[in-house]
Amino acid sequence: MGVKVVKIKILGKGCHGVVHLVKTIAPVYNKVYAMKSADEDHYYSLFKEEEILQHFADSPNIVQCHGGFTSIEQERGVVYNMFLEYASGGSLVNLMKKNGGKVPERDVKCYTRMILQGLLDIHRKGFVHCDLKPGNILVFPDRDGTGVASLKIADFGLAKQIGVNKVKYGFQGSWPYMSPESLLGQVTGALDVWSLGCVVVEMVTGGLPWDTCDAHDLMMKLFMGESPNIPEDMSILGKDFLKRCFVMDPNQRWSASMLLRHPYLRPEHEVPRGVQQSCNSSRFSTYFQEEKVFQPRLEHLLQRISEP
Repeated sequence: MGVKVVKIKILGKGCHGVVHLVKTIAPVYNKVYAMKSADEDHYYSLFKEEEILQHFADSPNIVQCHGGFTSIEQERGVVYNMFLEYASGGSLVNLMKKNGGKVPERDVKCYTRMILQGLLDIHRKGFVHCDLKPGNILVFPDRDGTGVASLKIADFGLAKQIGVNKVKYGFQGSWPYMSPESLLGQVTGALDVWSLGCVVVEMVTGGLPWDTCDAHDLMMKLFMGESPNIPEDMSILGKDFLKRCFVMDPNQRWSASMLLRHPYLRPEHEVPRGVQQSCNSSRFSTYFQEEKVFQPRLEHLLQRISEP
């Protein structure tokens, strides 16, 4: 007997499909899932996502997949459906709205640590998410008694496997969170780290990481070597953390593993005395100065694009 479900409500829509909250009625009764569905023309993206998620069945900070099945619908014909664990808290966007737009920096640290732990798993398995943003980070109930929600990375539709998926010039993802090297077709874990920095800025400020949403303007800013503004009211360690995320050269940008060891994400009582002051010292700033080698490559690409 095939899987039978009752659709409760729509959780979200995309260009390739729709996500419903569903409850199973056969062969197992009363299981609740987020069911992601795509018609025959877009089967591949769901198959690919399900295959990728199978690599992360034991990752606590990545949304879990519970299999898939085909169904026939009157208006859409043959449809492929994928069961995902249901995030009752919605996405990080909903969480920020619940907090009035901004998230207290104390909680920002906790959430950032969870996202980084998810990214670390993704990168260790040889994948890059390529579309990290608040809407693709899901919120689950507190699991460790701290009173802080649990976050999991979701939506692997644009994810790529390093060394397998070749990307030419252009960017597939969400413009406000794109990295400079994505314009050059470079796909490494550093791409996700830049996007993480943008997410942190958004949690702290309650607004988008850039002062514009225009794709052309954002591209020009990246070509010119600009990065999102670091919030002035952020702690010293928080500002330094973001500087590591926004290093222009992806080869010099800190990895997820390195960022997890940054003192910003350590409990305050564990931060060694003097570390916060050292973040402002000229020696510390010089040691972590951003590389300028990457900039000419972006300028060269800009010249190519501008040629008639």
